[in-house]
Amino acid sequence: MPVTKDSSISSTHNLRMEDIDMRQHHPLENPSLAPYGFVFPSRKKRLEYKPEANHHWVNEEKVIVRLWDRRNRKNAPRPLPVQTIIHEILPSQAKANRIINGDLQFDGLPYLTRDILVLSSVVQWFGTNVGRCFIETDISRQSIPGFHFEREFLIKFAQEMKQSDLVAFLTHTCTPHCETIRKLGFRNECWYDRNNVSLRDRAVVDGLMRWLGRKAGREFLAEFANRKQNAWAAANKRCKQVA
Repeated sequence: MPVTKDSSISSTHNLRMEDIDMRQHHPLENPSLAPYGFVFPSRKKRLEYKPEANHHWVNEEKVIVRLWDRRNRKNAPRPLPVQTIIHEILPSQAKANRIINGDLQFDGLPYLTRDILVLSSVVQWFGTNVGRCFIETDISRQSIPGFHFEREFLIKFAQEMKQSDLVAFLTHTCTPHCETIRKLGFRNECWYDRNNVSLRDRAVVDGLMRWLGRKAGREFLAEFANRKQNAWAAANKRCKQVA
């Protein structure tokens, strides 16, 4: 079970300089606890991508990030997903996961900005082809010891982690090592260093997977599926109009 060091010691514990810079610019005027586009740089580039003259295309990453933004707004139904994960699920797994002093306040509760960056970046991944397969893969008929529907996404993520360190990949921020790799001829490749991922980062992702297995998490995924369907229907309509 991921356990973090006492995050009350320092609000900038395990934050690199680029993360501190992001912390200073948390756009709470949105007003959402998880504002659209407030993700790690590599994830944000994917939100900004626009194909040329392709009317029959939907960026599903945008769809889920916009929904995540709305579900974490001040006027959204309570409890907010981020609130549940940070202030209910994480502390229930380990006392050291509890936040006493954060670097921002929302509805009177403390939060660490890096936690929000981690959560939103992983949620955005669900809008990719690989992320969609992760969500839709049915493991209920597999002979998995201790399987329970609330643990479904925990188990699936653990299976994914056997292939590669997804947490390091999804929270990646480029370093000089990445540029060195590209100069060696590996185009668009990066240096994914698992040492740049803190124990708390892993605990936060663990909390998200636990939340997805709950009723609220499954309702979120169901609404995402519905929004995707509507977005593709609109794209098909645009395509016919252009033709």
